[in-house]
Amino acid sequence: MKIYLLPGLGFDQRIFSKLQLKESNVQYINWIEPIKNEDIKMYSKRLAQDIISNDSEKIVLIGHSLGGIVSQEIACFKKINKIILISSIKSRDEMPFQFRIIQPLFLHKLFTKNWTVSTVRFWGKQHDYETKEEQELFKDMVGKHSNQYLQWALKTLSIWKHPEIPPETSIIQISGDSDKTFPIKLIGKPNYTIKGGGHFMVYKHAQVVNKIIHDELEN
Repeated sequence: MKIYLLPGLGFDQRIFSKLQLKESNVQYINWIEPIKNEDIKMYSKRLAQDIISNDSEKIVLIGHSLGGIVSQEIACFKKINKIILISSIKSRDEMPFQFRIIQPLFLHKLFTKNWTVSTVRFWGKQHDYETKEEQELFKDMVGKHSNQYLQWALKTLSIWKHPEIPPETSIIQISGDSDKTFPIKLIGKPNYTIKGGGHFMVYKHAQVVNKIIHDELEN
């Protein structure tokens, strides 16, 4: 079995740093710079070049937030046995209204790393970045990305429509009941709900998330 982990928008593999995955074949896929006017399908193909799938081994993608969305796109052109979504969505119906209006109103143009890093102290606690350590980690991860990537990612999220995923690909959704980014009231019935879990729960509730992942990998 090979396991690939994809972080959320603006993050990197450190968001998974508190997970304790025992499998040796664990790889992290971090974001690459988008090409001008590149759509999510072409971007996903470039991002997934190192994912080698064949009939002899199972491939599992674990995606946080936007990483979960891209995981679903990857499953359209590579054989993926299971996708585990963490704090993510599996259809456009689960996307909050505030994300849907970003691209039509060109609000992604306002999304820069300097603005995001400098304002997190005002909105961070509401979106699950509560402690100084969590906010510093958030700022460091976002600060390493370009404005081009951040704006592309937000625009791409805004216009995303879920693809037709092959039926043999199993999708498992783990949501937090306190997630303000992708509220559980829009998701309906995820496979697992973590009490008190917010959008940063893969880091803050790593022990609970870790157990769910191990249970799913054994199935």
